[in-house]
Amino acid sequence: MNLKSWTSLKWGGLALAVALPLYAIADDKKSEPVYDQMRIFGDVLALVQDSYVEDVDTASLIENALNGALHSLDPHSTYVPPVDFTEQREAVRREYGGLGIEIQSEGGLVKVNHAIEDGPAYAAGIRAGDLITAVDGEDIRGKSLDDAVSGMRGLKGEPVTVTVLTSGREARDIVVVRDTVRGRAIRHRVEDGVGYMFIETFNNDRLTKDTINALADLERQIGKLDKLIIDMRGNRGGLLTESVSISGLFLDGGEVLSARGRDASDNERYNAEAGELYPDARIVVLMSPGSASAAEIVAGALQDRGRAVVLGRRSFGKGSVQSVIPLGPDDGALRLTTQRYYTPSGQSIQGRGIMPDLLVSGIEDTGEIRKRFREDSLRNFLINPDETDYEEKYEDILYAPETFPEDEDFQLSKAVEVLKTSQYDRLLEAQEARY
Repeated sequence: MNLKSWTSLKWGGLALAVALPLYAIADDKKSEPVYDQMRIFGDVLALVQDSYVEDVDTASLIENALNGALHSLDPHSTYVPPVDFTEQREAVRREYGGLGIEIQSEGGLVKVNHAIEDGPAYAAGIRAGDLITAVDGEDIRGKSLDDAVSGMRGLKGEPVTVTVLTSGREARDIVVVRDTVRGRAIRHRVEDGVGYMFIETFNNDRLTKDTINALADLERQIGKLDKLIIDMRGNRGGLLTESVSISGLFLDGGEVLSARGRDASDNERYNAEAGELYPDARIVVLMSPGSASAAEIVAGALQDRGRAVVLGRRSFGKGSVQSVIPLGPDDGALRLTTQRYYTPSGQSIQGRGIMPDLLVSGIEDTGEIRKRFREDSLRNFLINPDETDYEEKYEDILYAPETFPEDEDFQLSKAVEVLKTSQYDRLLEAQEARY
């Protein structure tokens, strides 16, 4: 029984599945050295408990021992104790108790930037552009944004009264019942006549739906969505399913990625659904050294399939797949690296990342390439068997000229420029020749 089949089992079946290989080992004389080492571990643990200079937290000691063993394999394999496992599952959903609004400080007031359509604040009548001046009667004008937010958060089902100013109307008190809401993972706007989307994370199972809505809104604003920037700078990844479906919005079927394990039976291919939304649109994908995992899957798929030009800096290089294997209701889970990701052209992302078609820096020119933290900076990172040179070259990187305004985004401006000129076609031609 392989690891992937374990993950689909219920709690009771899982315990049996984990135990079966152990019984098989017990009957194999070749496994006797393993049990000798386990005996040594038990002896050492007992000596530490009895003789160490201070009292020892045995559970913590065993947990650290497990993680020490797993981290010697690669930095992403780890044991997750029960409490952390529960917290992480909640964090992945990016859910919190609140009003369902995004806010910013403006002139000492709290301004609503966005009200999530299925959130409690929107249902109560609060909209983008409204100003909040008080929470439960307490004036928040002049307070920090953190203080303002803390007053709005609370337990699900509890009411909170916010005083709202809407242009052209008198200040009014609105009672909002706090609820568990999910933050949006995408922002969009029109940038110099070009559609622009910033995808913050793939840890949101509404991302594809929100992206489709954002694209439709951009089309309403522009008239015809024939130029699009997908900004995934700093995006640390998230759900594989969302990365595949987002890629599929811009591909007419075909492979998005493959995931390959130690055995051929562990290999999987993920394909886009037929029927892309904007087949004639030019697309530029913005990437950075902080773009990882699911973000790299999308960039790699669109680049390999000749559907987009990638611009920015080489991405993080998180090209491994971790299977989360629950160990039992009260035993936590094992997060184990079981596969590597490959782009449609068969290139492994692991330790290499996605190399942009046009290298453009987002920081000032220092005369040399600044060392950036990536996957291959991690201790015991999983080695990529492809040893060909994949480093950025300083002379290939475009830096902002000294006259470029400090408060503007040079990478974004280059993306707009590429979309509006013949450079886009030349970069696609060079991309096709490379693959």
